[in-house]
Amino acid sequence: MSSQSEEEEWESWEEEYSYMSSDIYQSIKKNSHLLDINDGHHAKWHEDQLGVMIVLPFEHAMAFSAEALMNDPERSPVHEYVFEAVTGLILAAADAMDDSD
Repeated sequence: MSSQSEEEEWESWEEEYSYMSSDIYQSIKKNSHLLDINDGHHAKWHEDQLGVMIVLPFEHAMAFSAEALMNDPERSPVHEYVFEAVTGLILAAADAMDDSD
């Protein structure tokens, strides 16, 4: 398919359905800051803030609480996991910002 015919198809689609692109854009803009446990996204930029969501099973959340009470960094595997997860999400989000420039 030539680029000319692709452009013509796009223009035809845009004439008929341009209202949809505006609706989609507004929906994305309105919800871009939301984190959904089921959508597979666990870090999102919203303006100049990064939201990070970590999903822990109940047992891990209780272990996290117990580790905090023990205050023993040497025996805190859940804290280490959370720290590594947050670090990974922040680095990936920073890389994504660099790629969008």
